[in-house]
Amino acid sequence: MVLAAASPLTAQYCSPTFTNSCALWRNQEVSIGTINWTLGASDCMLSDYTIQSTVVTPGVAVPMTVVSGNWTGCAVWVDLNNNAAFEDSENLYYSYVGGDPSYTYSFSITLPMGTPAGSYRMRVVAPWGSDGFLDTNVNGYGPCGSYQYGNFDDFTVIVSGTGVAEPTNDPHAGLRLVPNPCTDLVRVTVPGDHLMERIVILGADGRLVKDLMLASATGSSVLDLADLTPGTYVVQAYGGEAVWTTRLTRQ
Repeated sequence: MVLAAASPLTAQYCSPTFTNSCALWRNQEVSIGTINWTLGASDCMLSDYTIQSTVVTPGVAVPMTVVSGNWTGCAVWVDLNNNAAFEDSENLYYSYVGGDPSYTYSFSITLPMGTPAGSYRMRVVAPWGSDGFLDTNVNGYGPCGSYQYGNFDDFTVIVSGTGVAEPTNDPHAGLRLVPNPCTDLVRVTVPGDHLMERIVILGADGRLVKDLMLASATGSSVLDLADLTPGTYVVQAYGGEAVWTTRLTRQ
């Protein structure tokens, strides 16, 4: 089964600007599902953390917590149509409370029912003196706006397919896993002359287990799954504008 979905890893996104500084006005922590990001000693102007991801189910509210810096708001977008832009309709949360030295925003985001399986870029903006969304904010607004102070960070949310294909060894039927069931090593092969750049493994409950970026695009790759407990998993291979999904049994 092939699910059309643009890859947020290769798309070119615009970025908001922060003219003065991000030193105290910044995201400090972002937590949602398996994403538990902390700024630490990192440069607060670094923003691409899309290697960090979590699985979400459309129509289900997912709790999210953002610890923001001095007098900064919180705004969250998800590029739901994967067109490398964030529309107003893709803003899932915005608020400005502010605090010194920080404020914790606790809320939930919900992806619309019917959101196709695939990976989507999530942007979290921390704007000084602004909720980040409404155009009445004199200190800036929008996912690519011009702000005085603040920063932003991008992550990845993954929607797993609801109609997962059954395992198959037919090379023309979709994603091929050999052997399946497996004990430790399994070869993942995409159909035809397609190439994949990333392999995601989900638990039966949709929980992210592994998120593997391949060293180079390839049609086939061997994975060592010896560290996985026996059970049923969902394997997703991402390449270009396609996502292939099927089940795997680890014995």
